[in-house]
Amino acid sequence: MMAFALAKLLSLLIYPLSLSLLLGLVALVFWRLQWSRGSFCTVLLAFGWLYLCSTSFFANYLSGTLEREFPPHDVASIAPADAIVLLGGALRGDTQMGTLVDLNQRADRLVHAVVLFKAGKAPLIVATGGGVEGARTEAEQMRELLEVMGVPAERIVLESESRNTHDNAVYSAQLLRELGLERILLVTSAYHMRRSVALFEAQGLEVIPAPTDYQRLVSAQVLPGWLPSVSNLYQSTDALHELVGYQVYRWQGWL
Repeated sequence: MMAFALAKLLSLLIYPLSLSLLLGLVALVFWRLQWSRGSFCTVLLAFGWLYLCSTSFFANYLSGTLEREFPPHDVASIAPADAIVLLGGALRGDTQMGTLVDLNQRADRLVHAVVLFKAGKAPLIVATGGGVEGARTEAEQMRELLEVMGVPAERIVLESESRNTHDNAVYSAQLLRELGLERILLVTSAYHMRRSVALFEAQGLEVIPAPTDYQRLVSAQVLPGWLPSVSNLYQSTDALHELVGYQVYRWQGWL
């Protein structure tokens, strides 16, 4: 638990907003030490990096480096499998006043998994994701939404122990082997697919990528690409997290 929390804390350092704030603190230290040149350059770097990551030009570039390897396919052309493995990350969690768990910007994952299931591509959905102590796991929350969307309860299997994508692969593979299944449709965001496929294949599973949640829009945006926005910053943050995460997983020997 402590190692997981530490890893999550350290991962904040790669996020544009966190890194920019950290650079701002460094600039303040430089200013207090009367190193005006260093303080000015650090502030410039902090604002420059935050601005760049907030533009659609940069956000789409980062997303494109991850998504282009996994283009979308028409559902009818997707090969059938033994099970659909639905990775977590599509939920904000239970809210104070809500009756259903709240969704986030990755909710396409849930929709795509249901579309594949209703198209007869697999008879089973494996919902993955653990949770913090005292709260419902992400897998349990997703099961509730899957049932609301028309998936029968007996067709949903929960993997509720995982804390990251590596755990998703390890624990899901254990469940699938117990059921005698090995061919899966893997549902996650397109930018997350490269790491996910490699991890599940490392567990000896036959993986058919079923990417969704593409970030780059087809239509022209109302605002010019150089104008910063929160949505672009969010997109850049996800892409940077994935690019760094892939290298970290390689360093740990998981890929």
